[in-house]
Formats: sequence, C-alpha cells, structure tokens
Amino acid sequence: MVAAIHVFPDDNFDDWVVRDDKGCELGHYPTRENAEFAAQAVARELGTRLVVHLPDGRTSCTNFARGWLARLFGSVGLRKW
Repeated sequence: MVAAIHVFPDDNFDDWVVRDDKGCELGHYPTRENAEFAAQAVARELGTRLVVHLPDGRTSCTNFARGWLARLFGSVGLRKW
C-alpha cells in the first residue's frame, strides 16, 4: 500500500517529478502545477496523502484518505518537516 504520493523538483530544477513513497516514478512535468494536478488524481484514486516538496525546504501535505478519521483531520497545510 502506498502511504503518500510525492511531488518535487528534479536535481536541475528543469521539471517536476511525481513519485510514490517506494521511489517509483509516476511522471515528469514541466511545471509544479501540472505535476500537482496529476499527483492529486493518483492520490485521490489511492486514498492517500499528497506531499509537495518545495525548493525552499517547505512541504505542503494534503490528505485524500477515505473514512471518517481522514475527514475529521483533513489536510495538514504548509509545514516544514
């Protein structure tokens, strides 16, 4: 089971990469917005979290988990981990 889908810039900041937490690449996108849009669809389908890693070290986490506990706690927002 996948615990999270991650979006982050590649090493050269040429594009944005979408991966699962096992390291499997799901795609490369020219903009952060495109990568987030694609990653949101995957996270929703899998019922898991979406974690966006920003270049300045902050992360944005959104929970797409199903069930009453997930609805109760919702998304976490921007936070430095």
